[in-house]
Amino acid sequence: MRRSDMNNEYRLSVVFCAVNESNSLTNAFRKISSYDKAFEYLFVLSKDATDDCLKTVKNLCKSCSCRYIIQGKNGLGTAIQEGISAVNGTHIIIWPADDGMDTDSFPQMADLSEANPKSIVTVSRWLEKDGFVGYGRIRKLINGISQKLFAFLYCSDLTDYTNPTQIAPVNLYRNIKWQGASFDLIPEMTFKPLKLGCDFIEVPCKNLKRNEGASNSSFFQLIKYYLVIFKILFMKKKDITVSVNN
Repeated sequence: MRRSDMNNEYRLSVVFCAVNESNSLTNAFRKISSYDKAFEYLFVLSKDATDDCLKTVKNLCKSCSCRYIIQGKNGLGTAIQEGISAVNGTHIIIWPADDGMDTDSFPQMADLSEANPKSIVTVSRWLEKDGFVGYGRIRKLINGISQKLFAFLYCSDLTDYTNPTQIAPVNLYRNIKWQGASFDLIPEMTFKPLKLGCDFIEVPCKNLKRNEGASNSSFFQLIKYYLVIFKILFMKKKDITVSVNN
């Protein structure tokens, strides 16, 4: 019996946003589901999803705990927002469909989230030995400098601000005004809760080399990423939340 079945007040929804992943999506789902920590699994498919991706998701959704929806509009940010609206759990995690994060950290994340339901449990590649698989030296150096800068600007002691693989209360996410329709929503997932004063708990986790899916780490995307972070820094709480009452 899953722990979520024994504790009706805590239900974890795992969301996969997919467009062209098939083998990596299957691997990620099978590893995550093997831990039996989730209440449900939701696949959010792009309108432009490949035939292989759609076929893969339909096969995975033969399980009664799985279902899928088709995005109303394209874009990763839109997929995440629609996933947040569609889940039935009390907590949510968007897990990479490209199998780009080590699932060995998932059970610890789920247990910590259930023990600390008001907190956001997030991953840190900097707390894990050899946490950046597939990263070149320059890219890792830039990432490290960025983490120090964000910690200074936001007066926070987190070590990894740029990975949104985190378990958060669904009600918290639903009370935030999300603006990004694409990759630019990713920094919002960390920095808007930070601006609201949310408590974060970090878990060591290794970044894995991606085998499927397109990379978003272009120079243009990174500049846009930074602009979103600096914009949030100067936002007021009332401009971040859907309602004044949190």
